Amino acid sequence: MVLDTNGITDKSNDVLLALSGDGETSDIPMSNSNSEDDNIEQDDEDMAYYERAVQEIAKGDSYTCMICTVEMDYTCKMSACKKCYRVFDYDCIREWAIKSTEKTVDRIWKCPNCYHANKKVPVKSRATCWCGKVVNPDPNPLDPNSCGQTCNAPICPHGCSKICHLGPHPECMRMITITCRCGKHSKEIPCFQNKRQRGKQEFHCDEPCGLLLPCGIHKCQRKCHNGLCGPCKETLKADETAGVKIQCYCGQHEKDSIVCSDVKIPSKWSQDSKGTKWIGVYSCNDIRTVQYKCRKHSFTQKCIPSPTVSGTKPCPYSPKSLKTCPCGKTELAELTKPRKKCSDPIPHCENSCDKPLKCGKHTCPFTCHEGDCMDPCIQIDKIKCACHQSTFLVPCGLKESPRCNIKCESLMSCRRHRCTERCCAGRSLAEQRRKNTVFRSRENINDETLVEAQHVCLKDCNLMLSCGKHRCQRKCHPGKCPPCLESDSNDLVCPCGKTFVSAPVRCGTKLPPCPYPCIKVVEGISECGHKPVPHTCHPLDQSCPPCTASVFKPCKCGKESKVRTVCFQADVSCGQVCGEQLRGCHHTCQKKCHSPGECQTKCTRICGLPRENCLHKCRKPCHGNDSCPDIPCINLVEIRCPCSRQREEITCGATSTLESRQFTERLECDEQCEAYKRQQQLKEAFGMGENGSGEGDVAQEHINKLKELIPKASKFEELQLPFSESVLSSYGRQSKWCSQIEDILGDLVDNKEKKSLHFKPMRPPQRHFIHELAKSYNLYAESQDREPKRSVFIKKQDGSYKPSSNLSDIYPIYENYKQMEKERKMQEFLARTTAKLVNIKVEDDDFNGQFKSEWNGFLVKKLTKDINEEDLKNMFHKHLKSTLVKDVQYRIINDTESGCNDAIIYPAEYATVSANAAKDMEALVTHFDYMVKESFLADSVELCDVSELLAESPALSVVDTTIASPADIEEEENVEGFERLETPGLEELDADVDIDVDKKN
Repeated sequence: MVLDTNGITDKSNDVLLALSGDGETSDIPMSNSNSEDDNIEQDDEDMAYYERAVQEIAKGDSYTCMICTVEMDYTCKMSACKKCYRVFDYDCIREWAIKSTEKTVDRIWKCPNCYHANKKVPVKSRATCWCGKVVNPDPNPLDPNSCGQTCNAPICPHGCSKICHLGPHPECMRMITITCRCGKHSKEIPCFQNKRQRGKQEFHCDEPCGLLLPCGIHKCQRKCHNGLCGPCKETLKADETAGVKIQCYCGQHEKDSIVCSDVKIPSKWSQDSKGTKWIGVYSCNDIRTVQYKCRKHSFTQKCIPSPTVSGTKPCPYSPKSLKTCPCGKTELAELTKPRKKCSDPIPHCENSCDKPLKCGKHTCPFTCHEGDCMDPCIQIDKIKCACHQSTFLVPCGLKESPRCNIKCESLMSCRRHRCTERCCAGRSLAEQRRKNTVFRSRENINDETLVEAQHVCLKDCNLMLSCGKHRCQRKCHPGKCPPCLESDSNDLVCPCGKTFVSAPVRCGTKLPPCPYPCIKVVEGISECGHKPVPHTCHPLDQSCPPCTASVFKPCKCGKESKVRTVCFQADVSCGQVCGEQLRGCHHTCQKKCHSPGECQTKCTRICGLPRENCLHKCRKPCHGNDSCPDIPCINLVEIRCPCSRQREEITCGATSTLESRQFTERLECDEQCEAYKRQQQLKEAFGMGENGSGEGDVAQEHINKLKELIPKASKFEELQLPFSESVLSSYGRQSKWCSQIEDILGDLVDNKEKKSLHFKPMRPPQRHFIHELAKSYNLYAESQDREPKRSVFIKKQDGSYKPSSNLSDIYPIYENYKQMEKERKMQEFLARTTAKLVNIKVEDDDFNGQFKSEWNGFLVKKLTKDINEEDLKNMFHKHLKSTLVKDVQYRIINDTESGCNDAIIYPAEYATVSANAAKDMEALVTHFDYMVKESFLADSVELCDVSELLAESPALSVVDTTIASPADIEEEENVEGFERLETPGLEELDADVDIDVDKKN
């Protein structure tokens, strides 16, 4: 890849050499089509990506908009990114920009391809050509979106000379004339080179300047430079032989040499009181005393050009010169008699001086006085400190500004450090400016002009660069450090030499993983002598993988001499517990295989020795050979009531003098114990053992015993069971769910800290079960919220308790009771409905008293191919099992003439079908016909006489499907939410049907 002047990456010009396969020539003429195609492909590879984009848009079938993913052609309105030159549909990029600016705080949008930030949103219906001269340009099939005019972009004084184009502007090759810095020479260079010099049309000719310096004597010796030559740097030396001296203005000092630019010659000569004259050229640091003409008063004067001669200046205190008091507010004639000479005292007035002090803000507060006024000024001013956070009372003459002790803590320009100065002068400006500046935007991250001068970080960055070897040499800066620019002139080669990076190698470059095997694997070298583990080449600072060959080694404890392990494993363990007797206690070492002498020094096991007066063991930590502490045993023991219903766990409490509470304490029976005894009697009456097993037929002797206990007119309540009949009935249908609810309520009663619970929303039958079950626990139950989010809230009450037995124990009693109740009701019903039939004449065609119907089966016509008896059973059995059609048979009739099979469905006793069974078949035939047509199982279903069909086709395949009797059909289906509730009187309904049939027959 080659980086051009505008920072755009482009493909390098690859030269493709087409070599023939051999040196022979062929008689068959070769066409140039292949070479032309190769040239076209080569041109496409050499073409820049933005130029190729224009060609793809001209074709109209390959260049897609990144936003709408639709192919673009020369008729589209286009817009290109100024950074990456990716072309988008104008309407798409405008919509993209509008949506992005609405979501950002700084109202910017970014290019979907390169994420270049922009603030200008494309104007509606104002698409322009590439150069921007023409709005909504006409479609151009040869050069899409180009107006055909010269670009003329202001990249230089001449402008871009290329036709309206996409992509970066080419370099200007026009020749321009530039001069050197001193203006003596000139030359011509291409315009683009001058652009790289940032418009400075000059060069360095390396010749001395030669211009006369400001001193007027010497000439400039600097080589070709810009601007003024500057002060003269030549040195002047004194020459006593020639009478040349270098004296100051006052004549008190002399120098041997002086820089020419420091010489300041005054307009007048210097002179002393003797009349000697000289030319002073510099000012010394001495202060001399000069007398007035009166020779009584004097004044001090610095070394200045043309110094004052002593005794020549008139005295300012003479009566002729001095007419007022020192403050100048009152004339002397008003204060005293006229003065005769300058030494006479000068009277003072009583006014304040009020002369302006040197500070320029105050006046002299003293009373009229002689001499200098207050200097320095000590009047008090209110001045704010440098950070403007505090105010101080400061004498006016104090040159230094007051400083507070508040730390600045403003963020420095590097965005990494904070200002640690106290009373920083830039704090107030930082608070004021950064409130109105987007300090953290990407555009301003490196702009130090937005930061106060006091907060420009001057520390060295010194962070480790990405290479991990060198540190950043820049001043502390925001953002990431630049990449390391160090490089090595040697190739970067892996140990095996097959993978390398050619020089120059930039610092931080990592060698790609070498896919070839390690050199030691190839040579078969290893320290242990085994074959090296196969692995790929790796850097020299990484060791080869450890040897994993299987070997035998002795373990650390010495119990096993041959333990299979891998070669590199030095710490071999057999995994056995040590078992050596510990010193000072009766336990053994529990550490696994270890070196001799490394047994555990401190025993951490429980003592475990048997205690006195109880069957428990000491639970204290091992106390060595000392006797066990004689404290009450804290192990839990169980105590019961005489009937063994109540059970409670208490601490044993046994000591050397006290016996265990298990043998000394017992619970007392309560009212629930009596109910428990009653339940046990009921279980025994129903023939159920202690394990609660009561399944199967109940023996007649147990039924008789139960009848003795329960009168014929007894009710369910007389059983005195802890649960209601609806709870037990629901448990029979949903035993698993009901047991979960029972456990939840039991945990609530046992948990002393928990006061209430709230069930999730559920259906009404489930809520009804919880309400009824809560009554057995003496819990408060309440339904809350509205449907379908209605739920149950449970709360403890005074006297809440757990029932004496569980649902699983009580349900067999209830089940046997219902069976007995059913039999009792059946006997009562039979006794109430018994009728005597006299003089009943049996018809000849009644078949032993049974009714013969005209139809006794179903005929399924023209079955679909591959339908068998099992498929018929799966479809019809669930509809026939609840009818009076018993022992259903399914048979396939093979019809070889038509090629389609029929089927018959009939009861096993088809010859003696009852009238009610025939009515059930007549009611179902229409439904069966609809079912087979809807599922494409057959053409139709109709009633038939099975006897005739069996007589015609005696040899048929049979699938015997027997439907259970009504007594066996009582299946308990687990329907969610108890949708199938028990229907009282169902047994009576079945009995009525059978009895009616008997009467009719």
